[in-house]
Amino acid sequence: MSTKRGRSTYRSAKGRSRWRDSLSSSQRVLVLVGLALFLIVDVILVGLALSANQVPSAERTPRPLVTFNSTPQPAPAPVASAEPTAEPAADGKRFITTIDGQTLWRATAGACASTPAVVERSVDAGTTWTPLATNAFDLRQVLTLTTGEEGELEIIGATGDACAVGGFSSTDAGDTWAPDAALPGEVGYETPDGTSIVVAGQGVGLPCPAVEVISARTDRTVAACAAVMAEWDPAAGAWSTTPYAGVHGLATEGDRLMFVARGVPGCNGLGALAINGVPAAVSSAPLVGCIEGADGSAPAALTIAGQGAWLWVGDRLYRSADGGATWS
Repeated sequence: MSTKRGRSTYRSAKGRSRWRDSLSSSQRVLVLVGLALFLIVDVILVGLALSANQVPSAERTPRPLVTFNSTPQPAPAPVASAEPTAEPAADGKRFITTIDGQTLWRATAGACASTPAVVERSVDAGTTWTPLATNAFDLRQVLTLTTGEEGELEIIGATGDACAVGGFSSTDAGDTWAPDAALPGEVGYETPDGTSIVVAGQGVGLPCPAVEVISARTDRTVAACAAVMAEWDPAAGAWSTTPYAGVHGLATEGDRLMFVARGVPGCNGLGALAINGVPAAVSSAPLVGCIEGADGSAPAALTIAGQGAWLWVGDRLYRSADGGATWS
């Protein structure tokens, strides 16, 4: 009688199924080749990934980085213009005066330390101009240009390196000059530094932070600022002011005050307005004429004599023979 054996799950090595044992020799070669190719490709991919993260070499040009800096950077230097531009006057102020409308004088303000003033004369009503010799007294800056009661030409100006203020007059229309020590005590003028106005030889201060236009004669001193027109009242010892903006030039003759202004309704240019009396009435001053096309941004100077008026603005001279109604 034979002994029964229990069932066992153990299998001998000979009996276990192995996949590599089931492959033929050629199939095993193909598997090994595939594994080798996979390893080669993997090595190449890893190498590319590492090179992409490396710091750029000297032969590579890195891209510029955008940075933000709160400190303002200097602006690039301007490119030189092919056409030179004229150097402007120190403060843009100008002066013009006449007696009969045939002979006129005009001057740029100039400056003591930079561009000297230029004084010119016209004997053909402003068609042509000739510079006057003022080097005899080393004129640097014109503070007032006017004509006296006897027809003499008068200048209050700053002279020499010291910028000394003095008066000078000419009885031959500007060909020769003589010192006039009394003139600065008779005619008003703005000081060279623009910090005060001198009336009757005394500094009276400014009616506003900065005077843009001034008309000074022996009997009257009127100034205009950005938004105020003012006249010195010698009896009160103070400025009489009234609000008015845009005055570009003004002139007085006796009680008559004429001025040209920017932004006047109904005028494409500079409007000419006139009143008799003190500037307190300028708010209701009537528009008597319009200087069409006149440059309201260029320096200007105005003078009047009788019914004649002359406006020098920019590089043009406008004339009126009818009290400012029409201009040519």
